[in-house]
Amino acid sequence: MIRTVLEPLARRSGADDKRPYDRRMADALVDVAWHHLDNGLVPQNGSQRTHLQVTTSLETLKGLDGAPAAELEFSLPISSKAVERLACDCSITRILLNSDSVVIDVGRAKRVISGPARKALNARDGHCVWPGCDRPASWTSGHHLVHWIHGGTSDLSNLALLCYRHHWMVHEGAWQLVRQDGGRMLTIPPTVTFGPSPRGPD
Repeated sequence: MIRTVLEPLARRSGADDKRPYDRRMADALVDVAWHHLDNGLVPQNGSQRTHLQVTTSLETLKGLDGAPAAELEFSLPISSKAVERLACDCSITRILLNSDSVVIDVGRAKRVISGPARKALNARDGHCVWPGCDRPASWTSGHHLVHWIHGGTSDLSNLALLCYRHHWMVHEGAWQLVRQDGGRMLTIPPTVTFGPSPRGPD
């Protein structure tokens, strides 16, 4: 039964998809789990998206060197890149603590991508925009091409729909996604260097 559900989702997504079969099946299982959570097939409050509580410092959110890992409820600590991915399409609540870790201010929760913006994004993109991917809009998250942490806006021109796997590849996997003239998406693989870093002139 579960194999019947996963097999179509585990197909290779283009010639560049070098994942082995077991990795593709695992990724398909994650896709199914996220889809069911986000669409209310697992009990949750109303029709809201999955609730994950991530506690992070501003330094970690910005990915600054030496910043501590963030805390994900019921999980191990997570990296600043994972926080950046989760923060692409979420609600943010600002909580200020004093030097004794006593709460001194709690802001109002604010959606990064508003409901109307998400509807417009779904209508425009229709599915994951990664070339060759056909995951429908309901299986995607909104992605900021220039992350709002780094000054990007939540205007439609700076947003794109990405499925779980491709959203992970952009953030934790260090791929780049660039919108070309005409709206097509260009994917740029991470730069890999080997050996010691080059020395400057002596």
